[in-house]
Amino acid sequence: MNEVKEIINIIPEDTKKEIYQDGVKLAMVETGKTLSLVPRVVKNALAKVEMWCINREFMVKEFELELQKKLESKKEENIVDADPSIFIPSAQAISYNWEKEDIRQLYLNLMASDMDVTKKENVHPSFSEVIKQMDSTDVQIFTKIYKRTVLPLCILQKKEENGRTPILDYLLTSDFYTNISENKVIKSLNNLERLKLIEIYKDQYYTDKRIYYSIENGKEIQKYRSEFLDKLDITNGMIKKTEFGKDFYDVCCK
Repeated sequence: MNEVKEIINIIPEDTKKEIYQDGVKLAMVETGKTLSLVPRVVKNALAKVEMWCINREFMVKEFELELQKKLESKKEENIVDADPSIFIPSAQAISYNWEKEDIRQLYLNLMASDMDVTKKENVHPSFSEVIKQMDSTDVQIFTKIYKRTVLPLCILQKKEENGRTPILDYLLTSDFYTNISENKVIKSLNNLERLKLIEIYKDQYYTDKRIYYSIENGKEIQKYRSEFLDKLDITNGMIKKTEFGKDFYDVCCK
């Protein structure tokens, strides 16, 4: 420590000023910038939360009006009190997803169904949590599935000397890929199966082969035919609806 003091003492005053201007002061300025940046970053990060708080009163009024519209076609004697275990988590979740039209409608339908004595029996408390784990693609895919009676799928593999190499887990009919990539469709199918809304079978299929023609002759499969030629192996499978999924569709999508 004494040696450091001795060195400082022998440095000329002009030189000390230059060191301070070029080094110490600059470091202090940069540190100050970093410290001042923190509250700005936090403020920006909380901007949406702040806006949510400002719009909360508006959302509550809109939410009330939309729920009334869902119930206005119901007979007055069929409207019953909501179950708090369903209504409260749904009301909280809908406030976070207000700008997501399809997700918002699922929550509104769930709450309206819970207040409708003709549907209340099919309502399950877990439905609110199920919606929370879905995105817009999931809603689109799920809705298309439950509007159909037959649900074929194909599994694509490459023939090898020692077996098969996976190419594509699932390929559906062309209309499932409207503005949605093959990868997103597969992710949604996996998520819907995880949520017990559907079951996917790779070892079961429809005996009527004509059901698969729309996939086997669709535009999506042509690129794989061109790339793998006679090495392309197509296996037929199917999607099945679950009882849980049927109730969810009836309660949240109608």
